Amino acid sequence: MNKELDYKSGIKRLEEHFGSRVEFLFYLLHNLALTGQPCDITLYKSKPHINVKIRDDFVLALMYGAGPARVAHMLSEIKLSNGAVIGIDEIWTIHPMPLKGFTEQELENVNFAEAEGKVGPNGETLREMIRKTYHCGTKNEEDYYVRRFLAS
Repeated sequence: MNKELDYKSGIKRLEEHFGSRVEFLFYLLHNLALTGQPCDITLYKSKPHINVKIRDDFVLALMYGAGPARVAHMLSEIKLSNGAVIGIDEIWTIHPMPLKGFTEQELENVNFAEAEGKVGPNGETLREMIRKTYHCGTKNEEDYYVRRFLAS
């Protein structure tokens, strides 16, 4: 099976399981908040939030029966461990990261060749997609985010 079919098949499975992109993001936010797992959150219009956690008040409100109005408000003001507050409509991607982070050795052992294969919906390489979603300004910054992504 080629990469384009793999991509389209993956999108179809996500939509069948979650319903929509927003529902998938909600699922990720909920589970990351519940487990305390760190993640990288990329945004459409600004630099990403790296190695952040979703504040647990997100889950607590749901556990105690937050209604639709409260959930809508929560999704417009998602609180991150770095003090930032973002809305779900700003989120481009969420990349879960290891609970204990990375060792220098794990990052050094990343095989950059894996980032050069065409995996995007329009034939982009993983490196190109990371450059775009992480808003990389330099080659060093790009390499750093590629390493994080592949090591995760």
